[in-house]
Amino acid sequence: MSELNYSEDTSGHLFRQSITTLPRISDKRGRLFAKLGIETVGDLIWLMPRSYNDWSRRVPVGRLVEGDVATFEAVIENVPSLTRRGKLSYIRARLGDDTGSIRAVWFNQPWLGDQLRRGDRYIFRGKIEGSGRSRSVNTPEIRAIDDESPAFIPVYPLTAGLNQATVRQAISTVFSNHDIALTESLPAKIRIDYRLSTADYALRRIHAPESEHDIEVARRRLAFEELFLLMAGLRYMKLGRREEHGPAMKLTEEVLELLKKRMERLPYKLTPSQETAIASILNDFRQPYPGNRLLQGDVGSGKTVVAAMAMAVAAWSGFQSVMMAPTTILATQHAESVTSILEGSGLRIALLTGGMAPSRKRLLTDSLADGEIDILIGTHAVIEQDIRFAKLGCCVTDEQHRFGVRQRVKLSGEGDVIPHTLVMSATPIPRTLALILYGDLDITEMKDMPSGRQAVKTYTARSEDRSRIDRLMEREINLGHQVFVVCPMIEESPELDIQSAASVHERLSRLVFPDRRIALMHGKLKASEKSKVMRDFDQGDIDILVSTTVIEVGIDQPNATLLIVENAERFGLSQLHQLRGRVG
Repeated sequence: MSELNYSEDTSGHLFRQSITTLPRISDKRGRLFAKLGIETVGDLIWLMPRSYNDWSRRVPVGRLVEGDVATFEAVIENVPSLTRRGKLSYIRARLGDDTGSIRAVWFNQPWLGDQLRRGDRYIFRGKIEGSGRSRSVNTPEIRAIDDESPAFIPVYPLTAGLNQATVRQAISTVFSNHDIALTESLPAKIRIDYRLSTADYALRRIHAPESEHDIEVARRRLAFEELFLLMAGLRYMKLGRREEHGPAMKLTEEVLELLKKRMERLPYKLTPSQETAIASILNDFRQPYPGNRLLQGDVGSGKTVVAAMAMAVAAWSGFQSVMMAPTTILATQHAESVTSILEGSGLRIALLTGGMAPSRKRLLTDSLADGEIDILIGTHAVIEQDIRFAKLGCCVTDEQHRFGVRQRVKLSGEGDVIPHTLVMSATPIPRTLALILYGDLDITEMKDMPSGRQAVKTYTARSEDRSRIDRLMEREINLGHQVFVVCPMIEESPELDIQSAASVHERLSRLVFPDRRIALMHGKLKASEKSKVMRDFDQGDIDILVSTTVIEVGIDQPNATLLIVENAERFGLSQLHQLRGRVG
């Protein structure tokens, strides 16, 4: 949560004071608060509640559900019994109303034995355990019927040694003992247009709400402000790029003609989205400041072709390019794809990975520094200390490995010149959300799919459908196609009831398809072993590849027509989307 401005002459000095200046906050407690990132009074009041205990909404005893934390009003139906066993003590009682009853147990609170009497009515709150006649609530909180305490009690993040009472008391002390004066960060027009409360009201009500409406109003104001400041900061960063020195490329008629001929040589026609993306990137290249563009498109929409054309244009304009991939497999496939796309262009393309022999790497880095390599493709090895470019003009990366400004400056080798950056993303997110996540980038969406790309049909299956899935795999293999089987784990876990890659591989190879060529690939294999498996798969020497998510990105095999994801609930939506892109 971003910290709002505050009045310098009142709250400013207070907010900078150590939390240990507050009553009952010793140095020892101060160290506990520090574990939560709270060292000053200002930090403390910006500790947001993660939830609220709602004493206003009461549930009839007969409708209490196991696992719920509930508030209920009940009568003590029997005489509470106190039992002591050494240092341990507990009180048992049965609570009830017209709809049912429930057992209650309070541990190590012997004084309650003198307070709780049969026939007394109270409000209780606690976590419900069990069901039916075995239903119980352990150490529930208690309030008198006429208790006028706040109905909504904030629940804060804690660390070992801190309890809710200590945190609540500390925050309450700040507001009750000091005249907190927050200065508005939002313009009045924005507050009026979006019907937002004042900063002061929001901060007070988030810690001491009187109703659900108070909580909603406070959260909305604070969330709006955080996003507003984030977007303003990203906008400032984007505008600030225009003050930076980028590699302005003179895209001559000769360069544009080379690009046109290169696109015409492709064995397919570019989609309108691809053509628009290339035009946007060329416009970035012409500017004297560094471009920073997000190329967003579904798996298979042709982002690699666009990136290859961009890097070719940079090379024809006298600049080098670098393309970074998250894995060696993907870097190798990018290198093969880009080399194929730019075949016959005369451009010098090189692959750099972490496992390269030192002697080969030395030759490559020398050639790179001398300007003898036009396009370098590799893993994170491309940003190591000894990598130097003669004249870097374009960086291409994926959404997980975005180059920071410092990395781009270091890579450029030209003082303060910052190369143009192209970030590729296949994650399907709405444009509005993309503007927040990638607010410092210009966004180009690729909505068209290249002709010939088949639609991917997705189905859910139950464990009892296993035989049908096996028959489907058999059918695809008989048609000359290949199959992916993806599992969430390499080996079985006694704690989790999920299919492991090892067990699935054993079942398929021994019991279901003993005559088929089935391989196993996972992250624990050596790079050389993974490369061999992928080479065999690419050459059609493997019918079924059982794998973990190492195939999530970077596996490009048109002959793979069926993907089976075991325990799909163990994967994130973005992962499943990436996996779907391995077929079709």
